[in-house]
Amino acid sequence: MTLRPSDTSTPVRGADEGDAPDPDDRAATDAPTADAERVGWSDDRADPVRAPAGSARATADADRPSDRVDATPAEGWSRPIEPDRFLLAVAVDGEVLFAGPSVPNVVGVERDGLVGSDLLARVHPSDREPVADALSAVATSRTVTHRIRRASGGYAWVESVVDEELAPEFGGRIVTVRRVDADRTFPERYRAFLEYGSDLVTVVDGDGLVVYESPSVEEMLGYEQGSTVGRSPLGYVHPDDRERVTERFYRALTDPDAAPTLEYRYRTADGDWVWLESRTRSLPADSPVGELLINSRDVSERKERERRLTDRNERLDRFASIVSHDLRNPLSVIRGSIEMARLRGETEPLDRGERAVDRIDQLVSELLTLARQGTGMDEPTEFDLASVARDAWETAAEGDDAGLVVARDARMYGDRGRMRQALENLFRNATEHGVPDDGNDDLTVLVTATDGGFLVADDGTGIDPDHRESVFDSGFTTRADGTGYGLDIVREVVESHGWRVELRAPPDDPIGLPDGRRLRPPDGACFEVCAPGPAGAEPDEPWIDA
Repeated sequence: MTLRPSDTSTPVRGADEGDAPDPDDRAATDAPTADAERVGWSDDRADPVRAPAGSARATADADRPSDRVDATPAEGWSRPIEPDRFLLAVAVDGEVLFAGPSVPNVVGVERDGLVGSDLLARVHPSDREPVADALSAVATSRTVTHRIRRASGGYAWVESVVDEELAPEFGGRIVTVRRVDADRTFPERYRAFLEYGSDLVTVVDGDGLVVYESPSVEEMLGYEQGSTVGRSPLGYVHPDDRERVTERFYRALTDPDAAPTLEYRYRTADGDWVWLESRTRSLPADSPVGELLINSRDVSERKERERRLTDRNERLDRFASIVSHDLRNPLSVIRGSIEMARLRGETEPLDRGERAVDRIDQLVSELLTLARQGTGMDEPTEFDLASVARDAWETAAEGDDAGLVVARDARMYGDRGRMRQALENLFRNATEHGVPDDGNDDLTVLVTATDGGFLVADDGTGIDPDHRESVFDSGFTTRADGTGYGLDIVREVVESHGWRVELRAPPDDPIGLPDGRRLRPPDGACFEVCAPGPAGAEPDEPWIDA
């Protein structure tokens, strides 16, 4: 029968990995003395069995300096736990029969969780064979350096020393496990610099797997140091960047002269993404550390500044285009009014020109705000759909062979100035593109609230089906003298409110009005703005209440 000592039957309370006081001190402990005498506690390392003379274990023990603490029974002697090593009792087939108290410090697993499990299943697949040979006495050397999986999923490098003789009381071999991550990477005097450095230093082996990451991985990415050991760093790269990074990563592994610098997104422990700038360098062929050294730093703030600068430049470009487009119509009004006044010898037409000048001044102020601050709202207020539609008609289409009909009104909460700008562009689009070529028919433009927002429709020639998918594209136009920014401005204004604008197809079903009636739009172009009501909008968010 195999004896499996439990944690509570560990021969000494508070000792490291089965350490016990001297035989003369046993009376001062809580553990049964019979177990201690049967196992036969050894020297200052106090292993559960004494290594046979001449064994590798005995030789290693003899080389270790003694750290015994002389104490009297009354002092409750116990040896401090060493966080970088632990003891195991392991069966020949790899089953863990006993685990020492320091197991959680190295592996991150509680002792109870390790006892009864397969030690070989926790060893890295590439290192599993030499560990199995050492346990089954096939190998000549009983000292194996290998990787062992931690609770976090990463691997830690350890050195395991397996006793040659079976411990009858445990039914297996005693294994002393010592963590050697630092020993396998950098000498102590160099490792101290890495611990204080802010950049992340990563070393990978010839297979592209991480063998070391500096302590800054915790602050920069949130991963526990060592948790990514044994894994490929490519698995943490953003999918959109992975192909590009993978190609250059393996080129650096195979070409010692390659030293690429990469910028890419990397997943943090919290699941977020940060931008890293990584410089790679091949290590010497005889380096005991690894194949490739990667130095990385967080450049997320720089990338954000670059993005803001790009957005600002795009807004300035759009500002120039919008100004040239939206000021064209008021200037035409002024020119026509002045010519009419001169011909008639009247001053009344100049009043209309004065209103257009005021509109130009307002547009310049609003568009400068747009260029400097982006596409957000400026001082949202409550206003009526009918009033803003009539104001927009006055400067955009009044005097043309067209008429405005407002069927149903609605209360709106948003940026009135920008909404007027959007309606002006919709009206201008109708009068410029909806009037038949012969010019014999007058155009009627309808504005009405619906149960989901409002629409602007006309009874003109409509929009060519081949162009329906492109009408909102910036720069798209069917006129030789057009700029193609009108409907793009409409889309931007509507989306800045968090709403949606779409072009309805002519055969669409009738549109529901707030009073319950069903309205069939005219056969021309029909644009519908969809927005939530006050109850469906977040606090301080725009809405339309019909």
